[in-house]
Amino acid sequence: MTIIGRVSRGYNATVFSLAAISGTIFGCMAFLIGMDVLLRNVSGTGLNWVVESMEYALYGATIFAAPWVLRTGGHVSVDIVTSSLPAGWGRRVEIAAGLLGGVICTIVFYYSLIATWRAFERGSLVYKTFTIPEWWISALVPFCMFFMIIEFSMLLKARKIDS
Repeated sequence: MTIIGRVSRGYNATVFSLAAISGTIFGCMAFLIGMDVLLRNVSGTGLNWVVESMEYALYGATIFAAPWVLRTGGHVSVDIVTSSLPAGWGRRVEIAAGLLGGVICTIVFYYSLIATWRAFERGSLVYKTFTIPEWWISALVPFCMFFMIIEFSMLLKARKIDS
């Protein structure tokens, strides 16, 4: 297998693994919310840490799933406009949307990387039920945006080949 084949295979495995982690997080969320509700109704007290954990879990699951969702076309898209356009124009609009998505992800990647680095340098903490370093939370954004940039690039390449 060539080096490009290995990198591609590793990348694909990473995107799939992130999606699987996301699904696992959503499953754990459902279980923990159910347990919290059950305990509140049975014993009068729930798991105090569940609500904040769900905030972080929802954020993490969404971030981890985003590249896979983009790859599989599982995101919400309004194709009523592109489907009513002539084939050539519809393809141009799709390419423009892909370019715009890639540019936006690149900008978000850059600024979120700076924000994450600054939070790391300052040693900022988030004080809620859990006290954790702020950069732990913010590091997920540039991580995800890196994969989203690659996915938009692959999407654009596929669109250009199809046209």
